[in-house]
Amino acid sequence: MGALAVRIGRWVALTLSLAGIILFLSGGRESGAIVSASPDHPAATTRVYLPRVGNTQPPPRIQFVPFTYGFDNITITDITHAGDERLFVAIREGRIWIVNSDGSINPTMFLDIKHLVRYQDNFEQGLLGLAFHPDYPATPYFYIAYTAFSHVRISRGTVNPATPNVANAGDLKVLMTIRKPESNSGPSPVHNAGDLAFGPDGYLYIPLGDGGPDPYDVPGVPGDPNNNSQRRDTLLGSILRIDPDPARGLPADCGEGGLYSIPTDNPWLGDDGCDEIWVMGLRNPWRMSIDPLNGDFYIADVGEWLREEVNYLPNESAGGQNFGWHCWEGTVDYTLVFPEISHNCNKDTQYTFPVFEYDHSNNACSVIGGRIYRGSKYPALYGRYFFGDWCTGQLWTMYNYNGEWRVDPAGSQRILFSTFGEDVHGELYTGGYGNGTLYKVVIH
Repeated sequence: MGALAVRIGRWVALTLSLAGIILFLSGGRESGAIVSASPDHPAATTRVYLPRVGNTQPPPRIQFVPFTYGFDNITITDITHAGDERLFVAIREGRIWIVNSDGSINPTMFLDIKHLVRYQDNFEQGLLGLAFHPDYPATPYFYIAYTAFSHVRISRGTVNPATPNVANAGDLKVLMTIRKPESNSGPSPVHNAGDLAFGPDGYLYIPLGDGGPDPYDVPGVPGDPNNNSQRRDTLLGSILRIDPDPARGLPADCGEGGLYSIPTDNPWLGDDGCDEIWVMGLRNPWRMSIDPLNGDFYIADVGEWLREEVNYLPNESAGGQNFGWHCWEGTVDYTLVFPEISHNCNKDTQYTFPVFEYDHSNNACSVIGGRIYRGSKYPALYGRYFFGDWCTGQLWTMYNYNGEWRVDPAGSQRILFSTFGEDVHGELYTGGYGNGTLYKVVIH
């Protein structure tokens, strides 16, 4: 009798629980966010949670598992492959190591340019980006972005097929030298961006920050005090689009001639601005990702005080977008914070606003852009863009569902992660900040 009463009690409790779940689901839940941001959409300035539609799978939860250690116990800035099983891992201090599929690190560095790189003034300096030519190794070029004392440089290296695991720093050729603005203590060391990626069109895309300085370095002035992001007579504050074949397009405009050309369909050609610019209005697009399946662009732009943002461009975009900085920080009108910059912000300009943004509540501070997962190991992550916040370790995944952007929390990590990358199979990795650890991204 006692056992029967217990079973009846459990059945009643289960029935009530199921009824509660049904009522909860019918009223909505906080696992998905519609985030079509615009200044006319007041909800776009915060995270808005609405009922998920048509997805019976729970959102994936991401975990970082150490894959290998070393790299001088310092910050990893980029992770990429060259179309084979090797991972190329760049560290801030100007070195690139090769990691094999078993996690072992080659004893000899692929490249050492520590003598060329300025990294001592700020953690945003250093060797910033690495990409291999899309026809590699038939075209044995690789491209790097790094900071010198007063400049950001984009250079091309060559790999000798006889020694595929070692590149010679003496073979580097500088494509572009971009002068940094001045700060109180010399050339501004911040807002360099510097990620590098080839698109399915075969062109090299180069994100560059506004160059700084930060408002706390020069108190009382707005971010981007030189208005670089809203100008096209400088390469700063934009994403560049160049053709690695110097003979195929138009001559270089604001870089070194004879080493690359400008695609004939770049959006601003033949005027007073730099023809290399593809989109503008960015503050510090530290990491950018191009979907390897369809060519869509995801641009994670690090904010100042108010917003961190993710910008999106479909693969058919012709470029020419203005993402608003420093007239807008995300969907916040920055001219209300600093009215003195209003003359830089034409009211007739059409700005492109982020598809997702978040503020600095809960100690958030800096968006670290990730990758679109196209691997085969974790179907629950397939087609999702994942990214995180540097200060909090919070991770999210994002995807477009029936024309609406959905964002799911994907867990948090007690790790300062600095960058994300992928191997030849589309599996994902992240690099540790200041600990020299390469992590593999897994789903649990």
